[in-house]
Amino acid sequence: MRYWINRRARELSLRFMYSIDIDDQESLNSIKNINSDIDNFWDSNPVVNYYMLKKMIISGNEMVVVGCSLLKSGKVFLRVINSDTFNEIISKSSDQRSFKNFLKIYNANERIKSDDTSYYELLRDIFDNSKKIITKNIIKDKATEIINGCLKNIKPIDDQIDQTTKNWKLSRINSIDLNILRIAVYEILFSKGIPAPVSIKEAIVLALKYSSDESCSFINGILDTISKRALQ
Repeated sequence: MRYWINRRARELSLRFMYSIDIDDQESLNSIKNINSDIDNFWDSNPVVNYYMLKKMIISGNEMVVVGCSLLKSGKVFLRVINSDTFNEIISKSSDQRSFKNFLKIYNANERIKSDDTSYYELLRDIFDNSKKIITKNIIKDKATEIINGCLKNIKPIDDQIDQTTKNWKLSRINSIDLNILRIAVYEILFSKGIPAPVSIKEAIVLALKYSSDESCSFINGILDTISKRALQ
């Protein structure tokens, strides 16, 4: 669960960092109210729902948790359903694996690229047979922490990247790759509790989703050098 939360938080952080397009410390200083920009981002972000699927033992019973995080409200809505009941419901689907994937990627503003009408019917059945729990949106809080950490330490972070790329100036790195690097370098140098190999792996995951295969090896090389230098 923690890895899922951190991964979603990194993804949202990347979207925000990319949206404000910070080139250097000077461009950051030109932003009058960064907290207002962050709040506006949460209010306008098109991806308002993230569903997750996880099995866990609750009070001695095997349960399935389906969750939805709402950025605007700052809440996470969890649906807890008995595992046997869940399996009985999804058995109605002609492709159970596809339906589980649908649960993992579903959000309120988009439909997957297939005839998914039956999936929404199954989703309603899950809701009808589950218990609803509302909790604080720790994904949003984690993303805000990453954003503020990156912006607060933007100069030392960019200095580390600049030292490592040598003849490759920051201005030549595309914005997505640069901000993936910034998030990972922030975690390696300033965030506690996340091993450097995990930060590097997660940066590559972001690059695979939002950038290119070539960027993966580029990002991996830079972060590997920075992490080794941090241990010296």
